[in-house]
Amino acid sequence: MSSPTVTTTFRHRVIVLGLGTALGYGALAQGAFYTEQFGNVLLLVAVAAGVRALSRPRRTERFVVVCAGSWTLFAAWALTSASMHGDVRAGLPMAALGCCLAAAVWAASGLPERARHVLEVVILGTAVVVAASAWVGVALHLEPLALPSDGLWRAASTLTYANAAASFLVTGVLVAVAVLPPHRRMLSLAVVSILLLALLATMSRAGVLGLAVGTLAHVTTRSGRARLARLWPVLPAVAVAFAGLLPSLPAESDADPILALAGLAGGIALLAMHRHPRLLGLAVTGIAMGLTALSFGSPATVEAVTGIASTRLSTTSDDRDDLTRVTAEQFWSSPVSGVGPGRLDLEYVNHQGVPVRAEYTHNEYLQLATETGLVGVVLAVAGSAALAVGAFRRRNPSAAELARPAALAVVAAFCVHSAFDFLWHIPVLPLLTALSVVVLLATAGPASRPTVPEASS
Repeated sequence: MSSPTVTTTFRHRVIVLGLGTALGYGALAQGAFYTEQFGNVLLLVAVAAGVRALSRPRRTERFVVVCAGSWTLFAAWALTSASMHGDVRAGLPMAALGCCLAAAVWAASGLPERARHVLEVVILGTAVVVAASAWVGVALHLEPLALPSDGLWRAASTLTYANAAASFLVTGVLVAVAVLPPHRRMLSLAVVSILLLALLATMSRAGVLGLAVGTLAHVTTRSGRARLARLWPVLPAVAVAFAGLLPSLPAESDADPILALAGLAGGIALLAMHRHPRLLGLAVTGIAMGLTALSFGSPATVEAVTGIASTRLSTTSDDRDDLTRVTAEQFWSSPVSGVGPGRLDLEYVNHQGVPVRAEYTHNEYLQLATETGLVGVVLAVAGSAALAVGAFRRRNPSAAELARPAALAVVAAFCVHSAFDFLWHIPVLPLLTALSVVVLLATAGPASRPTVPEASS
């Protein structure tokens, strides 16, 4: 008969396998956007949660209880709201997502240190795969890894949606800054560089904003500022690699994989010189001049720069304004209980007088409030708020660990980005956020907050 310790270790491995496979599969399967894909993710998370229930009882921290409880109540309310409007089945997707997130948070919170580190590796490894697919998509004009939008090829990765890829990559960057060992500097530089390069290739304005907000959480600590300062070679390396992608960006131009590879090779060369600042400076100058001669003189590059300036550097969108207006009108028709899950009507006449049919508001808070009312959006946000409070109460500026501010950064970045895109409709994104925060906070060590003992099973 196996000893209790061996049994517990085996169960932890099964939990990591379930959660890690759910995350990896979801990232490779279009974010688990479609019902069949999400069903597989839900099954894997359910297995992990079931094994957690069979494991030796552990003390669950208060923020985990509040978070999981809030999302479970949200799931119940989604079904209630749907039944109030005569179609319980319409509430099943929201209810399933709420249960999935609650189960994932609870399952991950019971992992020991070694198992958490494995899950961190899975998170970063999956993010790198997403980043690599994004770069390949743009460099080769390979659909659906990249898709034309507003006259530009934008990296969509295996998630097949540029803004979703951006959210995934931002979380990857924030986790990488915190958990990659400082003595493995080249590894840290390489991982952060590929993630940032792919993020730029998505050309997601909300993604960049989310990264900026998340970075602020890191710079509030001395150790965070020191870690970010050591990553400075990433900036010239990513700039050179992105310059190599410019000729491939215009939707009407042909892909230029040779120049894209040249830019990537130049960026890698710059990272390899990180221990020699003077040599790095000379290399940056030489590579920049070479890429300027090769790419910036081409019409495709000029078109790419012009397209980025006109479409991606703008902070306004008439189409988004139309969606906000139409959704807000329906919200006020039933602000408390909502119009019902799946009952948001986005058929309207836009600012140009053209009939439009859309599915998403591109503002999760407004769409959720419209469909499930203030009750639903408060319950959903309460789960995220519990994660943020758990991260905030653990902050310790003198700590060597960066996990605490990183957890707060991940929550902040995702919450900000959710105000501009339908991220909650792509299940792997909130799942990634929830798992990252719980793993980071567990890594940061015990907090002074009270814990809740679990009942023995």
